[in-house]
Amino acid sequence: MFNSALKFKKYNLRYVIVILFSFFPYVTPYSFGSDIQPWSFLSVSIFSLVVFYKNIKFKLSLAFLFILSAYSLLLLLLIAVDILSAVRSILGYLTMSLVPFVFYYILKTNYNFFVKLLKFTTIIYFLVGVIQLLFNKTFLSFLLNRISGGDSRGVASLTVEPTFYGIICIFLILIFLTLDIKNKYKYIYLLLIQIFLLSQSSMAILFLIIYIFYYFIFKLNIKILFLSFFGFFIIYFFWFFLDLSSYNIRVFQILGQLIENPSNIIIDGSVNERAAAIYFSISGFFDNYMLPNPIGSYSVYQNQELLKQETFLYPTSSNRIASYYGSILFELGVIGIVIPVVYSIIIYKAYRKNIRDVFLYIFFINTILFSAIQLSFPLVGIYMAALLYKENYETSNNS
Repeated sequence: MFNSALKFKKYNLRYVIVILFSFFPYVTPYSFGSDIQPWSFLSVSIFSLVVFYKNIKFKLSLAFLFILSAYSLLLLLLIAVDILSAVRSILGYLTMSLVPFVFYYILKTNYNFFVKLLKFTTIIYFLVGVIQLLFNKTFLSFLLNRISGGDSRGVASLTVEPTFYGIICIFLILIFLTLDIKNKYKYIYLLLIQIFLLSQSSMAILFLIIYIFYYFIFKLNIKILFLSFFGFFIIYFFWFFLDLSSYNIRVFQILGQLIENPSNIIIDGSVNERAAAIYFSISGFFDNYMLPNPIGSYSVYQNQELLKQETFLYPTSSNRIASYYGSILFELGVIGIVIPVVYSIIIYKAYRKNIRDVFLYIFFINTILFSAIQLSFPLVGIYMAALLYKENYETSNNS
């Protein structure tokens, strides 16, 4: 019995390491000089080798993945302008491939334990965010590579800036919505509080607006329409009578610009910079006839294109493309279209019993993945794993 208990603890320790490194991708015991640390990729890779080493099918799949990755790495290195950017991109693509595979296995074999850590993660982000908001914005910042913010911005919790904190919350909400979990709406409300009051991330709020917009289109009924008009009335009431735009809070300032004149939103520095990454990565995809662009060439391309227009204002010195799909299309060319197609198929299979949900989530996910989400962001893969699990095993579990 003692040996069985010890084996169980070791077994769960593997899960703890993989899940927490993936749920907290910015936390690091040692900084590698990047925002998202490689610990999720490393822990997922080691987990794969340790757990599946006796599985012949997995060995063959792993060998194929290794050969394919080595060939791709060699090819990308040969055409790369910047070697470090090429290595970072390869790690991103490997993370994109491995994380859904491993987390689907974790959900299939230890669903309840995964759900407990999902809830634990939500609470930890909340507690750290509250402490930062009320007492010290740099609380636990020694666990991160950097931390940025300002008096007009929200807190970053256990991420490097409020925007990424908000994006983490969005994907945790998506995972809760996908899985059949008891009392999940308590945690969803807690995550919404973190978006609006703690992170105050304009991008995360924009994601929610996009979700509501698609919800209107694909799931509209009289009850939802009435609640929506009532909600907008409450928002306008508080906005004008409390004069929220006068507060030194960035999200209120951006909303004020949007209400006053929607075209003003592109003037905001952060919005302008992120919109530029989407625009120039896609234009680079078409300008190169949908062929792969050399990795490390993005900053040169964008800065050249900036001179030809007046909408986007800020040059970049970084070859990191602040767009998940933008990076894929710019670096992989037409081959990269396979990834949004695969994601759409996964969503379709998970929601195929309700065609409205199919359209809602296909449009929503494929829209927000054009935003400033890094390729190595593991929660995209975890969400895909949750969708795969929903398709095959959801009805047999409830936690």
